[in-house]
Amino acid sequence: MQVGVPRATLSTEAIETLLHAAAARARELEIRVHIAVMDAAADLVGFLSCEGAPRIAATTARQKAFTAVNTGMPTEQWKAYVESIPAEEAKIIDRLEGYIAARGGLPVIESGQVLGGIGVSGADQDRDEDVARSAVAALGLPEA
Repeated sequence: MQVGVPRATLSTEAIETLLHAAAARARELEIRVHIAVMDAAADLVGFLSCEGAPRIAATTARQKAFTAVNTGMPTEQWKAYVESIPAEEAKIIDRLEGYIAARGGLPVIESGQVLGGIGVSGADQDRDEDVARSAVAALGLPEA
């Protein structure tokens, strides 16, 4: 008896590609970051910490990946949305467990379906996002 509905998600090869491409880009930029990869169910399936990355940024990387998967949008867009709504509503969203309004998280989307997401944290948000974009580009998929 089958329970549940199968859903498309990231392959092991895709997870490894995301982690390795992100780490390579971080080395090019000479930054120390944490890289989190989540599947379509927002379960952590890959994590890599560059030596010397700030410890607090590990949680933020997971939150960025979680937000990207669950919203289906780059965290840059989520951040813009949160900043555009009334302050009272933003406070409610701010309390949602696992979500974060900070750049550096991207969903991995193929044929309109969210397969997973990546979150990068440890540098400034511009470079975190650069690393995440490089990783998704390594999969050969269009950006979200």
